[in-house]
Amino acid sequence: MGAVMSLVLPSDAELEALERRELDDALREFDQIQRRVEHATAIVMGRCERTGHFVADGHRSPRGWAMAVTNCSAGEATRRHRTATVLQLLPGLRAQFRAGRIGVAQVHLLAKLAANPRCRDQLAGSEQVLLDAAGELQFEDFKIVCQRWQQLADTDGAHRDHERSLAHRNASIVDVDGEFELRSRQAALQGTIMREIFHQFCQAQYRADWDATVAEHGANARAELMPRTAAQRRADALTAIFEAAATAGINGVALEIVVNLVMDHDQFEQYTREQLDDTAVSIDPAGVRQRRCETVDGVPIDPNQAVALAFVGHVRRIVVDAAGVVVNAGRLRRLYNGTLRDVLLAIEPRCIWLGCTIRAAISQIDHLHSHAAGGATNAANAAVMCQHHNLFKYRNGYNARRDHTGQWHITRPDGTTLKPPHAA
Repeated sequence: MGAVMSLVLPSDAELEALERRELDDALREFDQIQRRVEHATAIVMGRCERTGHFVADGHRSPRGWAMAVTNCSAGEATRRHRTATVLQLLPGLRAQFRAGRIGVAQVHLLAKLAANPRCRDQLAGSEQVLLDAAGELQFEDFKIVCQRWQQLADTDGAHRDHERSLAHRNASIVDVDGEFELRSRQAALQGTIMREIFHQFCQAQYRADWDATVAEHGANARAELMPRTAAQRRADALTAIFEAAATAGINGVALEIVVNLVMDHDQFEQYTREQLDDTAVSIDPAGVRQRRCETVDGVPIDPNQAVALAFVGHVRRIVVDAAGVVVNAGRLRRLYNGTLRDVLLAIEPRCIWLGCTIRAAISQIDHLHSHAAGGATNAANAAVMCQHHNLFKYRNGYNARRDHTGQWHITRPDGTTLKPPHAA
C-alpha cells in the first residue's frame, strides 16, 4: 500500500504552466492512473464481497459498505460493485484494465452487460471480440457494439425492453414557474424518428440564421455573429414543429389553434400607449386583485409582449374591466374565429359556484337574468356554471351576481348568501 500512498501529483501551479502537447501528455498519464486506481478499487470491492468483510460493521452489502467507507453515491457504489463482478468473470478484461489498455467507461459498459442475468453466461464466449472492439473503436461506436451484442444475446429480453418502452411511452408539457418544459419518453424507433425530424428543423433554423448573417456581414460572417444561440434555435425549431403540425392538421384538416391572453383594461391601455408614444407605464402593485396579464391557465405573460401580439394578430386578446367583465375581445385573423362563449370560458377558469371545481371548458354559460325574461346575451349578463349548478340555480330559486370588484355572490331564495368558511 505504500506505493499508493506515495503517489505524488504535480501542483496546481505546475499544471497551469503546461503548454500545448504537454497538456495532451498529462491528460493521458492521469487517465492511465485513473484506470489503475479503478482496477484496484474493483479488486478491493471483490475481495470484500468474497470474504464477507462488509458484515463486520453491519452493512447489508458490499455496496452499502462502499458508501459508508468512502461516502460515495449509491450509483457510484453500484458501478464499483458491477466492475468487481465483471473483472472476476472476464480474466482477460482484468489484465487489460490493470495494464491500462482499456478505459474506465468501456469497462463500465461491459459491467452493465455482466449485470444482465439473461446474457451474463454468454459474455465469456465473446470476451476477446468485445475487448478488441473496446481498444479499436471510439467510445460511442463501442457503445453501439455493446447494445448490439446484448440484443443478440438476449433476444427475448430485448424484445420485452422494447415492448416495455413502447407501453410506457409518455409526453407532457409542464409549467415550471412560468417556463414550460417538454418532457417525453419514447421507444427506440419512435424516438429516433422524432430526433431526426427535430434535427432537420434545427438545421433549417441554422441555415436561416447563417443566411441572415452573411447578408449583413458578407465575407466577415462568423458563427458568433449569428442572431440566435444554438439553444435558442433548438427551442424555435421545436416551436416550428408544432406550428407545422397545426398547419398540416389531422387527416388533412388544419387545426384551429387558439391562444387566449387575458389582460385588464388599464394595463392594456397603458402598455399600448407606451409602445405607440413612449408614455411611461404607471401601475400600482396594490391593485393586484384587479390586474391580469396571463393565459387562461394563469401563466403570467409580459404585458409588452401581450400588446405586441394583439397588434399582429398571433393571439386573441381579451380585455376586462376592474370587475372582470369583458370590454374588448380581438379576433385572430389567421387561425381563429371566436364566439362570446369562448371569451367567457377563457376569463373564468371554473364554475363560479362556491366550492365547485368543475373546469370552465366543460361548463355552460348561464344568463344571470333569464333570456326569456329579457336578459341580454352579453358578457355583463353571463356567468360560467357547470351543468349541475346551472340547473340547481333555476330549479331552487338561487341568484348569482358579480360586484364592482369582480367577486361572485350566490344568494339563496331567503336572501342569505353562500359564504366561504373564513367570511364574516
